[in-house]
Amino acid sequence: ADANAMGYQSADANAMGCVYIAGGTCQAAFDKAIKMEIITREVCLSATHDISIMSIGGKRFIVLEHAPHPSWHLMMAREPKAMRIFKETMCTLNGMRLWCAGRNDISACVDEALGDLAQVTTARATARTFVTELLYGRPTGRFLKKHAHLRFMDAHVPEVQSLLRKWHGRSVLHSILTCGRLYTDLVSHDPALERWYGELGVKFNTFMCGSV
Repeated sequence: ADANAMGYQSADANAMGCVYIAGGTCQAAFDKAIKMEIITREVCLSATHDISIMSIGGKRFIVLEHAPHPSWHLMMAREPKAMRIFKETMCTLNGMRLWCAGRNDISACVDEALGDLAQVTTARATARTFVTELLYGRPTGRFLKKHAHLRFMDAHVPEVQSLLRKWHGRSVLHSILTCGRLYTDLVSHDPALERWYGELGVKFNTFMCGSV
């Protein structure tokens, strides 16, 4: 029903259809349809890439979830990180098409399509467990809907992990990661965060949330 849940068939007319859940609004609607049992999740093919086989009314299809809207990189003025994520998403879809055409290993298909991007994409996905452990005390790698944007944080980078541990130890990590786009470049923002933390002390959390 949502025009942004972009679906298409692979070159093989008999192949399983591919669906791209594009953006937060589409994902919310899709999650609701699953909860209402309109759509059934049959099996997760790749937790790393959020690819599953779903079915509706007896029709099975392969789905890429939690991906950004295809216009997001344009709204971000073609910011390098946004462009990279857009490219990763399109490559992942190409990998799904390879699998639909008869390949056996979805991870191998996606990695082939990602090419040089495969290693960093997998590392970022793996690092999500580190972030969810800090935020929720559970290394699930699955974020709450309101924190879905953190999926694209470069938490696999050692310097970023060190900063996440530091701010978590000071009990202010949540307010930092939910404030604007600080999460996209914690390294460059860290000096300013340190200065304000030193100035505000216990008021830092409320300051980050828009009030002192």
